[in-house]
Amino acid sequence: MDYKDDWEQAQQRLLAWWRCEAVDRACIQVTAPRTGVATRPVADPGSMIARWTNLDYALESQAERIRCTYYGGEAFPLFHANLGPDIFAGFLGAPIHFAPDTSWADPVITDWDTRPALELDPGNRWWRLMIDLLRAAADAGRGKWITGIPDTHAGGDALAALRGRQELCFDLIDRPAAVQAAMAELAALVDPVYTAFFACVDWQTGGSSSGWLPTWGTGRCNVIQCDLLALISPAMAERFFLDELRAQACWLDQVIYHLDGPQCICHLDWLLAIPEIRAIQWVPGAGQPPMRAWIPLLKRIQTAGRALHLTVTRADIEPLLAELDPAGLMLHTQVDGEAEARELIRQVAAWSCRR
Repeated sequence: MDYKDDWEQAQQRLLAWWRCEAVDRACIQVTAPRTGVATRPVADPGSMIARWTNLDYALESQAERIRCTYYGGEAFPLFHANLGPDIFAGFLGAPIHFAPDTSWADPVITDWDTRPALELDPGNRWWRLMIDLLRAAADAGRGKWITGIPDTHAGGDALAALRGRQELCFDLIDRPAAVQAAMAELAALVDPVYTAFFACVDWQTGGSSSGWLPTWGTGRCNVIQCDLLALISPAMAERFFLDELRAQACWLDQVIYHLDGPQCICHLDWLLAIPEIRAIQWVPGAGQPPMRAWIPLLKRIQTAGRALHLTVTRADIEPLLAELDPAGLMLHTQVDGEAEARELIRQVAAWSCRR
């Protein structure tokens, strides 16, 4: 693979990580600016919406980012086909608005008795754009990068975008049957949405990865999540959202769950009871202590037989490796240069052997 001379070696470590094994050290994904590579300017398409929706700009800007990046250890070139976290709601008719770093949907369920059916329209603007972007990225990236599956945010997060998060929390109490009916419709969309996404990428021969979290594996790999869980109890979560999350997990071959913030820790036990979830990405969230402060939680996940994916600072790495099992541990970070990245990989190998 261009920009990744040791891709075959990295693949072996990534596959071992899914199995909660280690080839010779903990996995480390470290990126840095490539030595001697100058960044070329990419012409601005002229408006906020064009920066998100212009296919030529998306391809050129990400190709340039990938060209200028050194991928050390188990890091690899990854194209993120990104239209923001609420785009699943956009597929179902919600208006989408864009800001420099994110996008959001306007709710369209204002009355449960007159709500629109939650059906996938093949002519929907955002659906067509996403499929076009995936196909274009996969075609342009052959031999250069992995084209990742979009940040899906299906199920409960999609319904929260379609209804409004506060309103949906009240509905769990006031209109439970309506919520359950909507979730059944969303669960039925797992197959057509994922089938279309994976048809655009070469997953059968080249494996696949989430587009925003580098978690390559053979078969169909993706991150699943329900960030709405931060606002509700485990009993509510299991009642309304477990079936759809399980449908996603069962459809995929390799599944990692994005556990976002301390408010979601109360849901960990029932998430770990879903056998198809093979890995957990823990994110402490803004304003929280550094990753090394969460070692008891991380040990709990490892004890349950799940792999861990952690985005960390360099200062976190040695303390984490002193406490955690290197088998099934993936550390993701960035440094200032290639030499520093190579030295960090050497240190991770040494620290992995101390335990």
